[in-house]
Amino acid sequence: MLLEQYGQEVELCRGEARTAVRAFFQPVREKAVGEEPTALGVAPAGKWLYLGPAAEGLEDVDALLWKGRRFQLIRNREYAIGRETLYHWAVAMEMDEEGGP
Repeated sequence: MLLEQYGQEVELCRGEARTAVRAFFQPVREKAVGEEPTALGVAPAGKWLYLGPAAEGLEDVDALLWKGRRFQLIRNREYAIGRETLYHWAVAMEMDEEGGP
């Protein structure tokens, strides 16, 4: 599976519980005011794209942890064909140390 081979290790936080998953987690690429250069191009400061495993929903996730950084999910969706979920998609914003964006 692509996520197992190329995905990053992230933790999904639900209250005190944490679940480790492998997911694609990268800065969002876009050209607009308030951007910063990254290895993948220009990205809005603090906005990230999450593509995660079908088996792990995002509905009740309070925060996402990646490499010591904390993110809040802004939007999330489940992508499915028929009754089968293919993956979970989300846009996340990095949070400061006080828990705000």
